[in-house]
Amino acid sequence: MRTASRHLPAARRRAFQWRAWVTLVLLGTATWLAISGVVLYLAPSGRVAKTVDWRLLWLAKEQWEALHTVFGFVFLVLAGVHLKYNGRSILAYLRRRAAEVARVRREAAWASLALLLVTLAAVYDWAPVRQVMAWSEGMNAVWERWGTERGLTVVSEEEAHPEEASEARGYGRLSLADLAVQEDVPLEVALRRLAQAGVGAQPEDNLLTLSGRSGIAPADLAAIVRGEAAGDGD
Repeated sequence: MRTASRHLPAARRRAFQWRAWVTLVLLGTATWLAISGVVLYLAPSGRVAKTVDWRLLWLAKEQWEALHTVFGFVFLVLAGVHLKYNGRSILAYLRRRAAEVARVRREAAWASLALLLVTLAAVYDWAPVRQVMAWSEGMNAVWERWGTERGLTVVSEEEAHPEEASEARGYGRLSLADLAVQEDVPLEVALRRLAQAGVGAQPEDNLLTLSGRSGIAPADLAAIVRGEAAGDGD
């Protein structure tokens, strides 16, 4: 048995390095957070994204939002684990640096002031943060033009979220399958009525996406599904 153990590969004898694993996953998580943050900054609003069926690397905006949120939670959890594994080393490092920090008190004060100003600018919409956020909002117009040039109809906010009987009903957020359930219409009937109205659809299609392809407002698509407009073949 001893002789056999000598010939085991070194990789099999070495214990798994959890600290290294945590560090590598943290690095990958931070990378994904940065990438998804940039993508969401450039992405259109949810209304426009659904209407033009916006995707980047085959992922819809909701999927990018899910990636950003999930990796944010992963980062927080692993940061705590990282502190657990390396807390003593970090404290020792801070103690060694304490004397140096004391010598740069003026710089530390100015650094704290800079961070405070950035925080206040973001909270209270001061310049230049206002301009940075305005550039992101301006991307909506870019994506709307992009959709219009491709023959899509970008619906307005009012069309996407109509009000009926003092209750706001955002049809644009629903998939066709969800709408059929909401309106108590069999899915096959809903598909047939839309097809008779010249609207090709799949159960998973979002009503904003269907509206962009057909030029029919989401509320009117819902009316067709209910059999209250052209396309009622029953």
